Order: sequence, then C-alpha cells, then structure tokens
Amino acid sequence: MKRLQSKITITSAESGSVTTLNFTNEISISSTWKKFVDTCEITIPKKITKGGQNIVVGLSSLFRRGDKIKIELCYFPAELETYFDGYISRVSMDAPIKLFCENSAFLLKQNTVTKSYKSVSLKTLLSDIMPTGITFEAVDAELGQFRLSNVTPLQILEELRKVYSLEGFFRDGVFYCGLAYVPKNSRVFNITKERNIIDNSLTWQNSEDVKIKLKAISMMPDNSKIEIEVGDVGGEQRTAHYFNLSESELKAVAERDIIKYRFTGFRGDFETFGNKKIEHGDIINLRSYKLPEQNGAYFVDGIETRFGMNGFRQRVSLGRKAVSGTDFSINDLQNF
Repeated sequence: MKRLQSKITITSAESGSVTTLNFTNEISISSTWKKFVDTCEITIPKKITKGGQNIVVGLSSLFRRGDKIKIELCYFPAELETYFDGYISRVSMDAPIKLFCENSAFLLKQNTVTKSYKSVSLKTLLSDIMPTGITFEAVDAELGQFRLSNVTPLQILEELRKVYSLEGFFRDGVFYCGLAYVPKNSRVFNITKERNIIDNSLTWQNSEDVKIKLKAISMMPDNSKIEIEVGDVGGEQRTAHYFNLSESELKAVAERDIIKYRFTGFRGDFETFGNKKIEHGDIINLRSYKLPEQNGAYFVDGIETRFGMNGFRQRVSLGRKAVSGTDFSINDLQNF
C-alpha cells in the first residue's frame, strides 16, 4: 500500500504566524469551472497541540476565518503538489474539528461595488471590481451599458455568467474569465480503463442518438440581443452566448458549435488514484485494452479529491470531446 503524505500550511491573517500540520483525518476538495468557488473541507483531531497549547480553545483558536491555507499532497516518496490554495471561511469546533475553506473567490465576497457605465468592456469592468492583488486574463468582449449597485464582485461575475455566458475560474492565483477551457493550462493524461480506473459511471453515446436544441444569443454593443435556435425539436436544451454577430453569422457559428454536444463517446465520471493532480480543463486520453475502438480524449469538467484514512482518490467528471491537433498535440501526452 502506498504511503500518503500531506502538508497543511495555515498563515494567520491577524499575526502572520504560520502553523504547519503533516497529518489529517480527511481532506475533501471540489473544483469545477461550472462554479467560481472551489471548496475544501478538512477534518483534523481536536486534541492536538502546538507549543504545549491546544490548537483549538474557544476564541483563542489558532484557526480563524480569513486565514490563508495551502494543502499539499502526494504518495511518498513523490514530491508534494499543491491541491488547494485559499482561505478558511468557517471553523467548526465540534469533535473532530472541521475547517471549511474556499479558493481566492473568498476575496470576491468581502466588499461591495457601486458603479455605472454607459458602455464598458469586460477587461475594464474586471480591472475596476477585482480586489487588489488578484490578476486576471479575459476575452475581448463589449458588455454595453452596465450598472452596479452595492453588489460583491462575485455577484457581478455570477451576472456575467447568467447574462453573457462568460465562465470564470481561478488557476494558480490568476482569474480566467470568458472560456470554460483555456488551452495553455491544459495537461493531457493517458488514462487506461483496466489499469488506472477504480470505479466509474461512464455511459457510451452515439452522436446520431443525441438530440440537442441550441439557443444562440448574440450580445450587441448597444446591449441589445439577437436570438436564434438550431438543432432538434424536443432536444436537450443548451444555451450559448456570442458577441456582436449578425443573425446570419450567429446561425453559422451555432450550427458549427452544436457539433460539440453531438459527439460519439463517453459521458459521466470515473474514480482514479492520486498519482498526479488532475484539474478541470485538463484533457483525459481515455484508453482501453479490451475495447480500443472506444479510445478517445475528453476535457475535464470537474474534480472531487479525497485524501485521508480511506486513501487518495480523484473523481473525474468528463466534458466534451477533445480533438487532437486542435485542442491538444499528441506530443503533450503524459502517462498517469
């Protein structure tokens, strides 16, 4: 059995003092581009001490809301790898102790913004609302008239997702806004079903059996909209947003993009080991010894990581198919 190794580093927001723990009962991390906030729950024994003093004693707890926290994990003797970097959002004093944590999106909920624009670009808006110290990368998009009244940056991002379909997520301290998948961030892993997968809920679909109706919306510079629908009557409803496209341009793009949802391949998720850290936006080159005709590459939409007394596992949720030569190069492949 592989030996598990962990390192939890907590930096006090008040004093700057650092507490390091190399043990834990359980760590659970949830990460997906479908939510701005990655979450982490850590369970640790209550009767642990530092310098002869209990770590948690009522109001004198060493762990407080707003403290910085970093979690590094691996199978020994591999090098520790950062699986979570964020802030403590809540501390449960029950036995055992539980620390509830959020990634840098925690900072986006601490202040409110009031602004009004006759017309604004996405990049200008993010420059105005992001807290000091947060860097971002964003697509070029004009949002038109925009008004903010006593709302948090996170609420603004939720509105951008709802109205403009602008996705967003943090990766290595940088906030990416506009796309679900950022190619330069994608790593490509070879995963073999018979060797690397512990459990799965994967189901196979044929493209001709997939019925999709896509509502395409083009946001115009004056904040008006053009809406069309393409696809199958009675099909699964999807919505996609675009910017400054005429009706004919919008129809052409929508008919091209609907193919992304009508692929032949797997849908669902699978469980694998913690050999290497997998992140959403990475690409899984899924292979099978028994059924090589089902080999294919898929983007990762989400990850659930569990580490502790029951082992080190990652639950991987698959997204759309990835195309070699377009989404990734065969030279990028690395074994898991």
